[in-house]
Amino acid sequence: MRGTEGLPMLEDPAIEREAWERLLEVYDPELGIDVVNLGLVYELASDGGALTVAMTLTTPGCPMGGSIPDQVRFSLETIPGVREVQVQLTWVPRWEPEMMSATAKRALGWG
Repeated sequence: MRGTEGLPMLEDPAIEREAWERLLEVYDPELGIDVVNLGLVYELASDGGALTVAMTLTTPGCPMGGSIPDQVRFSLETIPGVREVQVQLTWVPRWEPEMMSATAKRALGWG
């Protein structure tokens, strides 16, 4: 599945599949590209029915800094079997354009 290469699998493959599909629907409104293909999601982990997403933004001063993490949380919290969602913003490692998928780079005319 796109965006999941090298990341550990969740306990429940159905929840993992649904979580990644929903994350593909959360877009950076300025770039018009989803958070997965932008390379903003660093980790998706679960503990029972609790999901934790470690992610970043393109810049610490991102004007959408408050809304994108909220969109991530809202998109995941209605997955059957999920009782809690925590979104942790991190700035390490710092996001770089090289973290984008080939799909995102093409959409921006970079490839």
